[in-house]
Amino acid sequence: MRKLYLSVNMALMATFLVGCNDKTNQNTTDTNEVKETYSSGEVNVYVEESVVPIFEDIAMVYTSEYPKAKLNTVASSENRIVNLLAQDSIRLAIMPRKLTKKEIDFFKDRVSPKQTAFAKDAIVFIANKSFQDTLVKYEDILGYIKNPENSKYQFVFENANSTLVNQLMRDADVKEIPEQVYFRDNAEKVLELVTRHKNLIGVVGLNWLVQPNDTITELMNEVRSLAVYNAEENSYFKANQSTIADGTYPLVREIYIIDLQGKSGLGTGFASFAAGDKGQRVVLKSGLLPVKIPTREINIKDN
Repeated sequence: MRKLYLSVNMALMATFLVGCNDKTNQNTTDTNEVKETYSSGEVNVYVEESVVPIFEDIAMVYTSEYPKAKLNTVASSENRIVNLLAQDSIRLAIMPRKLTKKEIDFFKDRVSPKQTAFAKDAIVFIANKSFQDTLVKYEDILGYIKNPENSKYQFVFENANSTLVNQLMRDADVKEIPEQVYFRDNAEKVLELVTRHKNLIGVVGLNWLVQPNDTITELMNEVRSLAVYNAEENSYFKANQSTIADGTYPLVREIYIIDLQGKSGLGTGFASFAAGDKGQRVVLKSGLLPVKIPTREINIKDN
């Protein structure tokens, strides 16, 4: 009988200890969990692959200023990002274009999308240094994509579902990708292929060229960017910060933060930071063009 009594007591004590332990763990979890606010919490940000470098630069400065905030970069294609937004699977994205009216109308019953422009990028045509032309007309490029049988060139993009492909196909008014168009996993592999083929034109975003990794830096010694014709100026221009700023380079695109969180969370905080003075200074330093040029104060001392 005494053994039974002891066994029951031990079982009750074990249950009590487990319960206390669970509460302790629960309290610890609740204490460690950071509530999402304007400057704290954790969120996955789906970033179109061609503009990953500028996002990560601004995110690094943002999280250093707000250490309780964590922005996880998920590099993806434009098509996948738009599909995930439509499925309500993600709420925060970075793309080098705005949502279309049709896309906004789709979302409006659920939440009104906030779209914040924070940088200007460009579409760049890259060729082997042995490439016979240094100048191109965008109309000719579109003509080659529309009528590939008449093209003397072939093209390579970094992703079949990228913003770059979608824009050129839209501008060329074609529904199917021609056989003369090739794809690689990323900008680095696009440049690598261009270095090995003399009649191949690579299509990339300027962001990876002005913020290259070590491999792209080496590959850029073996390729060159082509100057694109501007009809209004009747001249050809290469993509850089200056020609984007003065409007002489014709293939400019804006980069947007697209926020479907429906609340004042990290999306709102990051968008405000990226479009604000500190974020715009990061963009200026990167080699892309900020949407608002940061002001510079000059202190004049009276003698």
